[in-house]
Amino acid sequence: MNRLIEYGSVEAIPYYNCSRMSFPEWEKTGVKRPWLGYPLIIFGIFIELLYLPIVYIIFKTNLIKHVCYKIIVVLAFVDMMATACSCFITGTLLVIGSVFCMYPTFTYVTGGFVLAMWCMACATTVSLFLNRVISLAFHEYADSIEKRLAYISILFCFSYAFYIFMFTPSIVYNSVFLAWIPDPLSELKPSKEAAAMYKNVPQAWNNWIFVSCMFILFSIYCAMVKKIARGQKSKASMAIFFQCAIICFFNTVSAMVYNAVAFITPDFWILLLGQLCWSINHGCPALIYITMNETIKREFKKLVFGIKSKKIETSSAVNTASRSRI
Repeated sequence: MNRLIEYGSVEAIPYYNCSRMSFPEWEKTGVKRPWLGYPLIIFGIFIELLYLPIVYIIFKTNLIKHVCYKIIVVLAFVDMMATACSCFITGTLLVIGSVFCMYPTFTYVTGGFVLAMWCMACATTVSLFLNRVISLAFHEYADSIEKRLAYISILFCFSYAFYIFMFTPSIVYNSVFLAWIPDPLSELKPSKEAAAMYKNVPQAWNNWIFVSCMFILFSIYCAMVKKIARGQKSKASMAIFFQCAIICFFNTVSAMVYNAVAFITPDFWILLLGQLCWSINHGCPALIYITMNETIKREFKKLVFGIKSKKIETSSAVNTASRSRI
């Protein structure tokens, strides 16, 4: 966004000028995909409506007093905003077959927000995994370590998102590629100068570091849970493993596809997979909460369907960990 402030308008930014063709001509370069856009919008509405009672339940049941749930609430709000990006905004752009030069200002500003929300979601997810690892590894000192680390992590996540939004090149949506890409494709001929303007190094590093951290933390966490469960395939330990696996899969695929788009044009099915994984990535936590988190599942049934179930208390370390997103 600093470039927008510096130059005064999007089309005044070097290599973002769309004057070489008219709106109807740019419109013809896009591809309308209502078969994908409308389902994304519907899925987004479903996820947003699902998150509202979940956040309410976390506060109502006083789960918010636990450090990990403070991060979960932050992540829930980030996922809600990211869902608006991946489903509402992207779905609408797919329906109309948008390219950058159809709505340059809207696409440029929105692209910055989309990128900021993705990077913030990555940082918050890593923070949550790290919080759970520390909680198990240093259980005796968790009270003194977890809280400070959680607040530092939350502050870092918001600062990181602000930096990405304000001081890195934006990404723009192109319905042909089913993706938010660095290149607005406004230039008639590619050039090294234009490529340098579009290149977003922090985004690429974010994705590689995120995937690496998730793999390492996933491995450590699962190993610790297995050790705590003493090798027994308990219901809680299996639930934790599946939660971790689901989160890691959608996160990793989304990050890898978007890294690949910066260098090559993947096949259509890979681009489609990347779009779907990106949307599901921000929605699957809500589904995990209401299906695998015993407290939230019980309260959700009571709140939404009026179904009451017996409250089961447990103090085991494994079950305590399973009440969080991971």
